[in-house]
Amino acid sequence: MSDERRQVLNIVTAISQALAPAMPALGFGITVGARDGVSSPLEVPAGYAFSIWGLIFLLGLIYAVMQALPSARTSPLYRAIGTGTWMLFGLSTAWMLVAQFEGPNIVLATIIVIMLVISLRILVVAFKTGDETRNTVRQTVVLPLLGLYAGWLTLATALNVSGVLRDYALAPFGLQEWQYVALVLGAAALVAVPMLLRLRGLIWYAAAAIWGLVGIILKAYPLAAPEAYVAYVAAAITTLLLLIVLRGFRRA
Repeated sequence: MSDERRQVLNIVTAISQALAPAMPALGFGITVGARDGVSSPLEVPAGYAFSIWGLIFLLGLIYAVMQALPSARTSPLYRAIGTGTWMLFGLSTAWMLVAQFEGPNIVLATIIVIMLVISLRILVVAFKTGDETRNTVRQTVVLPLLGLYAGWLTLATALNVSGVLRDYALAPFGLQEWQYVALVLGAAALVAVPMLLRLRGLIWYAAAAIWGLVGIILKAYPLAAPEAYVAYVAAAITTLLLLIVLRGFRRA
């Protein structure tokens, strides 16, 4: 693929993923946050947690503009990740449309899984690919964008697969709801923790995952429930351990 075509595709798909959530405001479909915040399973974050997409879309638009500059056409970094980013943005657009019009289903779950694989791959490549002339853009735009994307999708993948299992009456496997939520989050952690270690404690990846976790806990566990105290303590300890790991890696 030519550099020019890659640049154009990134611009088009970055704009499309930013505009897709506006369709409910025009009377088409329902917002993802509103759909998931009403009568949704306990493992789905509260509606406000989906506001993270606003930051992701903004960073995506900034990235699209930066990579489209003539001076960036032959950048080793953009050449390494550019094809993956426009594919990710395009799939994100598809995910938004399916979620707004159809709700959780196996198609949505499949799209999310593909997005996760692509985002993790791009993030690893971007993390390892350095272009000294654009190091500031890499640190302030590329890594935050891909880190937030991958961190949120790590959690979203587990949640969407769980949604499919619930649709087919295969979950919660005879467990109490709070136990099943813990199981789903544990599945997400099996991906998140190794990735965090591989990325040497990238704060953006951890921040997105923790943000989603907080949204789930605050929604799922009433303060009066005994399980809530266990969940809050576990979340606090996990967050503290992650921060210690991050601090250790940053000093290394």
